[in-house]
Amino acid sequence: MEPETKTALIDRLFTPGERWGWEHREPAPIGRSPEADLEPVWIEPPIGPDVAHWEHRLAAGQARMVKRIAITAFAWLITLMVEPILAPPVAAIGAVLSYVLPVARPRRKIKAAWAAAMAEREAQYHEFLREHQQWHWRVAAFDEGERLRWAGSPRWHPIQLDAEPSRVDVFGGTGDGWASLLATLGSSLIESGAGITVLDLSERYVAGGLADFVAVRGGRVAQLWLPADLAALNVFAGLAPEETADLLAQAVSTLQYTEQRADVRTLTVDLLDTVAGALVEAPTFARLTAGLDVLRRTYDGGPDGPLTAAEISALTARVDLLGQSERTQQTLQHLSSTLNLLGKDEQPVDPDADPASIWLPRGLTIVTTSSLRVRRKEILDRVVFQRLLRDIRHQRADRDGILVVAGADHLGLDSIESLTQEARRSGVRLVLLFERLRNELKEVLGSSDSAAIVMRMGNAQDAAAAAEFIGREHKVVLSQLTEQIGKTFTTGTARSTGGSDGTSTGTGRSASSTTGWSTNSARSGPTGLFAWADNRSSGRGTSGSSSVSESESFTESRSRSWQDTVNRSEADSSTEGRTHSRVYESIVEPTTIQSLPPTAFLLIEAAALGRRVVTGDCNPGIALLDRVAPTREMAAE
Repeated sequence: MEPETKTALIDRLFTPGERWGWEHREPAPIGRSPEADLEPVWIEPPIGPDVAHWEHRLAAGQARMVKRIAITAFAWLITLMVEPILAPPVAAIGAVLSYVLPVARPRRKIKAAWAAAMAEREAQYHEFLREHQQWHWRVAAFDEGERLRWAGSPRWHPIQLDAEPSRVDVFGGTGDGWASLLATLGSSLIESGAGITVLDLSERYVAGGLADFVAVRGGRVAQLWLPADLAALNVFAGLAPEETADLLAQAVSTLQYTEQRADVRTLTVDLLDTVAGALVEAPTFARLTAGLDVLRRTYDGGPDGPLTAAEISALTARVDLLGQSERTQQTLQHLSSTLNLLGKDEQPVDPDADPASIWLPRGLTIVTTSSLRVRRKEILDRVVFQRLLRDIRHQRADRDGILVVAGADHLGLDSIESLTQEARRSGVRLVLLFERLRNELKEVLGSSDSAAIVMRMGNAQDAAAAAEFIGREHKVVLSQLTEQIGKTFTTGTARSTGGSDGTSTGTGRSASSTTGWSTNSARSGPTGLFAWADNRSSGRGTSGSSSVSESESFTESRSRSWQDTVNRSEADSSTEGRTHSRVYESIVEPTTIQSLPPTAFLLIEAAALGRRVVTGDCNPGIALLDRVAPTREMAAE
């Protein structure tokens, strides 16, 4: 990563406020202006003013105008002949009475009314144009504001816990996923002033990225690599002999799996208490192992051994008190073999140096355990865990810190419950990272005052258990698709034969008679003045005729018909159907959990408004993206 990019990433990550990751949410879609459907519409005012009175007067005046003009002209002629001087006034008065008052004045009133109406319409239209322009500006401003809001709204919102539980359990995930989660969470908590202690039992160095960021930021980072720094840690510093015995007994007892576990634990405490009480100088793993060898009668350290002569004498005197039963010898052998794993290569403890502290008020503390030998790693984890548990038990209540235990699967349910109780009493928040969700760890999932984070799980059973815990919900899903396709063919043939025979005979007779006459008459005479002639002629004629006809006919007909018919039909049919049903199924399928990206997770918590399930991503690089809300409050705005 380039130095400039790394610096920008650190600056964006170290913001106050708890942040577990980011949730991607698209902003509300661009809304439509509430006035978009309220566009002003021009409504044409009523056609013309109310001039019916003047139109009536105008019509009446025009109807009587000819008559009045005629009267005026007649009066003017009379006046002109009688008194010419008075003719002009008479003509003027007649014009006023005939045209001005009955016609011109109504026309002027009508024209003025129309002019006023048109002016009013123009004023209303200009007001409409102004309102329409303002409406257009308001809609455009709203649309632009919505566009800017959508373009500038954050897409990534910080994820915080609403219920503020005292413990958060993380199940599943990879080393990179855990490292990303701690870097994203730790940077925000350290910037808020909280101290973080990481007990890394996973051998993946999951707090390395966070340590690098804090160091670049200039914060305090303390790291212990165990077992190399076991002497600097000085597990037994400040412990009384009985506390040392109890610490080691608790650590060793979780490695033994016998039916008499309680009895074995009691015997283990007694044996370790005997050895620790006999040691005069500060106890170490090598000296404790040597003391156990004395009780076993196998010590051969000599004068240069880890024990003084007085300590050897005190332990030898107690051999007979402990007895030599088989169980005692087996327990001694187990203790000696187990503690020797840590004391074999143990560095000497500087008595004048202050022991390193796992708990510091501020900054970041990382305790990492690692070993090539499995048994050595197991006892080392448990010893450090028990020391950490003891420190939390004696911690002051004003300690506002975060304890992260990575790889806590093999510590056991009893150890996890003890740590939870002590941390809750001391006000220390816990973050437990488990690789698997199996066996007794299922009882941890969903405990009171806790939240759960589910990351990628490769195991199918673990994924199924996580999906069952996340829960189910009612959904309406498409349950069935039906498609039917059909084709029908029909072919038919028909034949028909017919015929007819017929005979017809007819006889007819007709007669006709005609008689006519005519009469002719004519009269004529010459024409001219007072001339007349009468010539007459007449004639009459008569004519007549008659006829008779007879006819006879005979008709015979025969017909035959044949018909062949062939028909063919073809039909296609298609039917599609969809069926939706209401089901009660998992919110998240197990296969989805198995295929999550390394930095993706599901947060499940019991919030005030009900169970909350959030999908998030803890990749620190998200902080460099555009439109990422730095805090939850800014995201809400």
